[in-house]
Amino acid sequence: MDLRFSEEQLMLQDVVARFVHQKAPETEVPRWFQSGVTHQPDLYRQAADTGWIGMCVPEPLGGGGFATMDAGIVFEQLGRSPVPGPLYTSAILAPRLLGELASPDQQLRFIPATCKGDLVWAVGLSDSSRRFTENDITLAAAEAGSGVVLTGKKRFVHDALAADMLLCSARSARGTILLAVDLHLQGIRIAPHEGFLSSLYDVEFDQVEVGENDIISRSPSCWHDTETALEVTLPILSAYKVGACQRVFEMTVDYTNERVVFGQPIGRFQRVQDHVVELTNHMDAARWLTYEALWKVDSGRPYRAAVHEAKAVASQSYYQVCNYANMVFAGPGTSLDHPLVPHTVTSRNLYGFLGDPNYHKEKMMDALFPVGSGT
Repeated sequence: MDLRFSEEQLMLQDVVARFVHQKAPETEVPRWFQSGVTHQPDLYRQAADTGWIGMCVPEPLGGGGFATMDAGIVFEQLGRSPVPGPLYTSAILAPRLLGELASPDQQLRFIPATCKGDLVWAVGLSDSSRRFTENDITLAAAEAGSGVVLTGKKRFVHDALAADMLLCSARSARGTILLAVDLHLQGIRIAPHEGFLSSLYDVEFDQVEVGENDIISRSPSCWHDTETALEVTLPILSAYKVGACQRVFEMTVDYTNERVVFGQPIGRFQRVQDHVVELTNHMDAARWLTYEALWKVDSGRPYRAAVHEAKAVASQSYYQVCNYANMVFAGPGTSLDHPLVPHTVTSRNLYGFLGDPNYHKEKMMDALFPVGSGT
């Protein structure tokens, strides 16, 4: 296993790092979070123009044909600010689900426009903030001719207010279905959460009609197919958290050298060193498990256990890295204009996105020891 970056990958890393520094500086990102409007349309458009929206989509459909590791490199740098908005859901997750589950006509209709930045997607699958199971889907889809009528809500949808389309699951008489819903349709209301959940929304449906052409999957195995399709995107999301952990580590170490108490930097105190060691251990665990998962996906090796392990550890690590950083920074780290605050908020928002660590640990064990394997 060779986890060293190639010369081209190092160049890509540098390009993205400069983009993040210029377009999402740490002095600005806390203001975006304070305002409650974290999606920056100009930044998203520039990312699309650079080719990062739909970067893993095959070139015939308008994408960049990136390897998974290359996408991980991009998202690791995006996590450093952290750059908010629907970049993962619209650039990675939605194109992947559409590419695997949609019909050829639907793919041609949705994916090229997504890669150009003309369609922005939110994704709402399970309706629990932490669990990620079919049983937690609450949105009802009543059969109406060849289409369906949606009633109920999708909960905890990331960046729904920024999106044009919602790729969502619902319960019908046939079982779970997957739909592409225009969020501008009459009968849809988007309700924001507050506080640490400010970038999450409930999308409420009141007798919203969705035609047959917008039903992505009615297969009896729809939920299983959805879970399987999104697995290769998990280490890309984990890479975002790795980049975030790295930046929190850097700012924390800098602070331990700059903050002077009793005539000496606080980094000399044993308890502060303990916090930094714990922070480092979490960061490194997330990094190497994520890189291994990305490598396995690209190299054609069995990857299911690795991607779920990476997602579980990266979620825990980002959460704990922010905890230990706050212990070091104390009061200054809670000021709303401090660059640590967006990380603390994002680490909580992403903790249960697409399943919390317990869910992914269970999936990892299922992959390692399949039912009926005799182990």
